[in-house]
Amino acid sequence: MRTILEWVARASSIGSSGQPPRRAHQISLINQVALYSCAVPIPYQVFYLLHDPGRYLPLVLVNFVFMACCIAVLAMNRVGKHGAARNTMFIAVHVQLLLVSYFLGSGAGVHMFYFPLGTWLGLFFASRRMHAILACSIAALLFIVCHYAFPPQTAVIDAPPALLHVTFIGSAAGALCIAGALSYQFRLEMDRVEAALKRSNEELARLSGLDPLTGLANRRTLDDRLTRECARLRRPGQHIAVLLCDVDHFKAYNDHYGHLAGDACLKRVAEALSSVARRVNDVVARYGGEEFVIVLPATDCAGAVRVADEARARVSALGIPHERSDVAPVVTVSVGVACSDPATPLAPEDLLRRADAALYAAKRAGRNRVVRYDA
Repeated sequence: MRTILEWVARASSIGSSGQPPRRAHQISLINQVALYSCAVPIPYQVFYLLHDPGRYLPLVLVNFVFMACCIAVLAMNRVGKHGAARNTMFIAVHVQLLLVSYFLGSGAGVHMFYFPLGTWLGLFFASRRMHAILACSIAALLFIVCHYAFPPQTAVIDAPPALLHVTFIGSAAGALCIAGALSYQFRLEMDRVEAALKRSNEELARLSGLDPLTGLANRRTLDDRLTRECARLRRPGQHIAVLLCDVDHFKAYNDHYGHLAGDACLKRVAEALSSVARRVNDVVARYGGEEFVIVLPATDCAGAVRVADEARARVSALGIPHERSDVAPVVTVSVGVACSDPATPLAPEDLLRRADAALYAAKRAGRNRVVRYDA
């Protein structure tokens, strides 16, 4: 059973590879109708040939012709003739039901397939509303024609009442199955579209919160996270620390090595700073230009200074040459540390202001060092 379903899935996707989503969906629908229209007559063909070939020969030949049309539709889609495949399938399935109703009469119930197929085939023209309305209207009109123009007593082929009874039940069940399959497929398609939209929105939200150069959180994300973490200071025992890091003499680096080298430098510095933020709630963000911020929730000042020293050391350990620095022959950073606790809760902007003051003190003291803010 699984093998059959896999084969049907592959056959349904014939010609849809590389197509836009809407076109691929329409091609898949055409293939599905072709497969269904080709498979449904098979048991009837077997019955006709075994029971009374002479009586049912015209119907057998008609069904064979339309089964061949269905196979041709799959071949057209395979070679990229999607418009021809769609039109061929649309015409063939309507004419087939009309002729079968003509031979067996409306008592066979075959014309009931028009309603679900009209809706299904209308989806072929979903991009053109008038064409879709026309397709559904043609299906409804042909149902009425078959129902009133081919009553059972005028059937060309005098089929046994028992056969007509079975055919009518089979047609009714088949029409219901098509309608149910269409509804189910529509639901699956809606779920797929909704899931894709959700993933796109999540990815967009993620990307909108990242700095495009370094991949770190951007200023917007930093402000949001810092506000939330500061709000938690109302809880007993909560601390938060902010580290403001600045690449020493970065303008001179850019002027000497060029902006491309400067961008590469910032990326490596960002990686080094990210490596010291090991906890899930820690945040490393690009504050602007060559400045970075590390937010350390649930961290007291002593712990924050240790992290800052590690961050400074890791940047120096990168060994990025910096011939225009009067601090060291390699790229270094200066770090300002500011802390807040329940006893002296600070607003986010006050924390950043204190970290900036500490950073300024580190620069005045000779750079490539960590300074903690002291009120």
